[in-house]
Amino acid sequence: MLRSWYETIFDERYPDLFGPLEQDPEEEVSQIAGLLSLPPGASLMDLGCGRGRHAIPLSRRGYRVTGVDLSEKMLGLARERASREGAYVDWVREDMRTFVRPGAFDACLSLFTSFGYFGDEDNQGVLVNVARSLKENGVFLLDLRNARKGLSGENVERAITVPSGSLSLRVRFDRATRRVRAEHTLSRSDGIRISSAFDVRIYSEEELTGMLCHAGMRVTAVHGSLDGAPFSSGAERMVVIARR
Repeated sequence: MLRSWYETIFDERYPDLFGPLEQDPEEEVSQIAGLLSLPPGASLMDLGCGRGRHAIPLSRRGYRVTGVDLSEKMLGLARERASREGAYVDWVREDMRTFVRPGAFDACLSLFTSFGYFGDEDNQGVLVNVARSLKENGVFLLDLRNARKGLSGENVERAITVPSGSLSLRVRFDRATRRVRAEHTLSRSDGIRISSAFDVRIYSEEELTGMLCHAGMRVTAVHGSLDGAPFSSGAERMVVIARR
């Protein structure tokens, strides 16, 4: 049976193909803590935690962190790093479409466009699971690509130099399906070429507001980045904060 892209993309290729696009996780964690004003010892869920870039520094700050991801390879990397750094995180291998811990968390984080992988019904189901897993007045932070750029029909094609060679990025938006397909290709200096592609549904601010409301949450703020910058049509990111 043909496997979905999100079941294959998160493997040993991921750090080379996506690492150059990642920001400093320590800085991002500081920004997240500032946005959410969470008390010491708060219980957090990092949904789609990957190799623990944010979950581990959050744990070191004294939060009780649960990292949820479908990829055993990414979780393996996360466990190894947490062990080296003496950080404790409850690592859980489960699909976000099924993971629920009723009333367990003060906050849930979905970072680096880890939402929108599925069809609309399943994506809505993920939000319902998040709401069920939050405590009363718990907070949800959703960090996504700015949909306004995609919905305007903007396509992107560029190449950047990375330590191992040249990384080519090709992004195409389909206005009919409201999905974005991104292809990453790394041409390494040793002649080896590796690539991967992903396909994500992009939602407008209005769509997300309705979906979150339907899931039992209310939007309290929308920012253009994790540092709290105002959201605008030109912002690179759309950071939505909602409460149960």
